[in-house]
Amino acid sequence: MVDRGWMTGRLALLLVLAASLSGCAWQATQFWLAGDEIKLRDSEAPLAATSDKPTLLIVAIDGIDRHLLYDMLRRGELPEMARLLGGQTGDDFEHAYFDETLESTLPSSTGVSWATMITGRDPAETGVPGNEFFIRETGQFAAPVPVTVPTALPVFKIYTEGYANALLEVPTLYERLRAAEPGMRIWVGMHQYYAGANRLLLTDRTVMLDLFQSLFAGSFIDITPDSESLSAFKELDQEVIENMADLINDGEAPADVITVYLPGLDHYAHITDDAPDVTRRKYLRDGLEPMLKRLRQTLAEAGALDNRYVVLTSDHGHTGVRADDTHSLSVDGQGEPPNVLEATGFTVRPFALDVDEATYFDSVLAYQGGMAFVYVADRSTCDTAGAPCDWRAPARRVDIDAAAEAFYQANRGRGPVPEMADALDMILVRTGSSVGATAPVFEVYTGRGETQPIDVFLAEHPRPSYVDLAGRIDDLTVGPHGDRAGDVILIAENGNTDDIDRRRYFASLYHAWHGSPSHRDSDIPLIVAHPGHSRDRLADDVQRVTRGRPEQRRIAEVIYQLREGAGACMHETGCD
Repeated sequence: MVDRGWMTGRLALLLVLAASLSGCAWQATQFWLAGDEIKLRDSEAPLAATSDKPTLLIVAIDGIDRHLLYDMLRRGELPEMARLLGGQTGDDFEHAYFDETLESTLPSSTGVSWATMITGRDPAETGVPGNEFFIRETGQFAAPVPVTVPTALPVFKIYTEGYANALLEVPTLYERLRAAEPGMRIWVGMHQYYAGANRLLLTDRTVMLDLFQSLFAGSFIDITPDSESLSAFKELDQEVIENMADLINDGEAPADVITVYLPGLDHYAHITDDAPDVTRRKYLRDGLEPMLKRLRQTLAEAGALDNRYVVLTSDHGHTGVRADDTHSLSVDGQGEPPNVLEATGFTVRPFALDVDEATYFDSVLAYQGGMAFVYVADRSTCDTAGAPCDWRAPARRVDIDAAAEAFYQANRGRGPVPEMADALDMILVRTGSSVGATAPVFEVYTGRGETQPIDVFLAEHPRPSYVDLAGRIDDLTVGPHGDRAGDVILIAENGNTDDIDRRRYFASLYHAWHGSPSHRDSDIPLIVAHPGHSRDRLADDVQRVTRGRPEQRRIAEVIYQLREGAGACMHETGCD
């Protein structure tokens, strides 16, 4: 187990600090008392003695793009990861297939991307369109990965109350597998989405509390030396693997499906001042390599790798940014996005997870790093002084255009918020309802109430670094829950440029962010390995499902068919 002696002295301070910042002492206590694991089901059925179905290990690494990861693997820089994938040296991966096509959903950020991967559905269906978002029909501000709200409450609630699970409007991969095999044993290590699993394996509490602080307003990048942050995030990941290894070493047979979620690399890249490729290479070499060795050895000694697929994937890449007020589009002070709305007569919802029912607001902001969602009320429902708006009513075009025009002018340095000049690459506006839609419901705003279809705009104004922007916006907004992506979508000047001094991002101070439509943020890995199958067979297994389409949602179907067999469709509607 990890040596925690150096951390115990900080425990009381961290608990008090987390509680004071978030008002969530109860959730902190519950998380602390949970132990190394939470049993999600009363009992686990024994493994079927006659089952010859392959088992699964899903390694979910947060924040790594395929170009960097594949390059390091093929150069022999990650020998332990290579051994887990059945390779030995260099490009010798006879039993692994490296997909070169898949793109993350949009925004290319943690909350939305993992929701798509674990359900096999696009954001307009999953109900989770971003790291944070507003649900009009209930008035709830949801923040599975808080960006604008300075609270650790949602993060605690993910593991104490299933907060992220409850936001999903569709079943998870685990629930689909359990429907096919009720006795299946499923362990999930620290992933946000675990509905359908038997056990949730947790990490060290003190390290987790440290991590929560890194979510708040640049505090981690200001006070934490690089060596200490690397150590903290390594231990965050390492403890999950250690707890699983202890479970197996104590006599537990490894589960049919094991998911190990490793978020440390992503957080380390966010808060370290070197370029993200430099920080992520360092974390992969010095952090993940020994952990993956431990994982492989534990499973091998238990005889649990002989007929087990290893599936390795991620949620997004990273783009380097400047950690200063000029480049950060935050929520505090002057010259920030809330000021643009306020100067136009909008009242912005307070940046808190919950507000009193009587609180008046007619606009909401939710941040996604490279993008932001703007929600506006039908202001005819709240034109009486102090009367709360009826958010169940869809926004009117006049109100949408008022917000869009305000940002359009600010982006040109005009009006009361000139600091927003050149902060935005594109402004997209809602042109129709998401529910029941079969055609695009967002277009590019070009000023004075005029719009253009996204593909037409891009034909005239190419963005070579963007990946299928029109299609991915449709996946985000065309469907039963597409209204959760807002009425105006702001795309920051970020993924469209190689000049770091031009890049802006919707968040407090960080050294790297993601969320944009760019290849840097969107090109995700998918590696499928099996010791008894050739690379060509594995390629056929994957490509039979992906069919040359780069949609991240297809990863869940790939995993489902690896276990249940070719043609065994995960969804009732068939294998689409």
